[in-house]
Amino acid sequence: MSLLFKLIRLGLVLGALGVATLAILALFGFAVPELDLLNHAQIFLLPGTVIGLVIVALALRGRTRSVAVIYALVGLAASANVMLPEFIGSQQARPVAPASGTVTMMTHNLFGMNYEMDKVVAAIRAEDPDIIVLQEYFGEQATDLHPLLLADYPFFVRCRGGKRANLGLYSRIPFTQVDDGACPNNAYGTTRTAHILANFQTDGGKSFSVITTHMDWPIPVVRQHEQLDALSEVVDKIEGPMILAGDFNSTSWSYSLRDFVARNHFTRETMNLVTYPLSWYYLRAWRETIPFLPLDHVMTRGGVVVHDLHAGQKTASDHLPVVFTFSVE
Repeated sequence: MSLLFKLIRLGLVLGALGVATLAILALFGFAVPELDLLNHAQIFLLPGTVIGLVIVALALRGRTRSVAVIYALVGLAASANVMLPEFIGSQQARPVAPASGTVTMMTHNLFGMNYEMDKVVAAIRAEDPDIIVLQEYFGEQATDLHPLLLADYPFFVRCRGGKRANLGLYSRIPFTQVDDGACPNNAYGTTRTAHILANFQTDGGKSFSVITTHMDWPIPVVRQHEQLDALSEVVDKIEGPMILAGDFNSTSWSYSLRDFVARNHFTRETMNLVTYPLSWYYLRAWRETIPFLPLDHVMTRGGVVVHDLHAGQKTASDHLPVVFTFSVE
């Protein structure tokens, strides 16, 4: 056996065991928040542990192979423990929609460098939602998009602030904005995040609340935990049926997001729905990619029943829209 072949085999085995190690470490993200960052890469860890298992089974012999196979299996089990419930949950049938009283809603991160609002309008018209919530809704986007939406969506509110505090809500249904001081109106402000909280009523007189927000990336860990804690304090005060939708910049595989959902008694409706990134900057240009991260989420509680949920058509954003139809019990 040549030296080159031995080195290649050694590299493959070490890589296989390394991926299994990352998957095992991610399992302890509940205790060490920094390890939870590994869970955001579960879409790579699961196939990586499968490939790694095959590699050690073929490349090693004797007792070494047995130990390595067991170790790779532990890594595979750790990753599958996170990923399989998501897949199974996404296969569950949703309740049939009633003959009347349903509402359709869209949430979409427009992407701050997206100036093709005609594609956004086309995606909206294709779905014909009653309520639209927007993230990364900067002045450049609003200048073109606002006039195009106003005729069909006469009820609206905007937040203007720091990087992730630029939000919008448009609706055919009248609503009352809850003025809780979390929706700034200063485009040059330093507020990093914001939220819009609005109260609605269906045609049948049933009340429900909608809140939309845009979170920071999970690094640094403390910052996102603080933002989720602050949002928990807000939703804790909201009574009755409620929808929380937006860009959380957190995958559904992370302990931090799962903990947020559990402690606030939400049902996360976006199971196994990847929405980001549709484009990535490399080789000095923005280039199209295949989305592989579930960052845009819809959560409900208190009698909101979602009958259909899917990704909308592409715009020029790096996120896919999420569209869902619901009723209020």
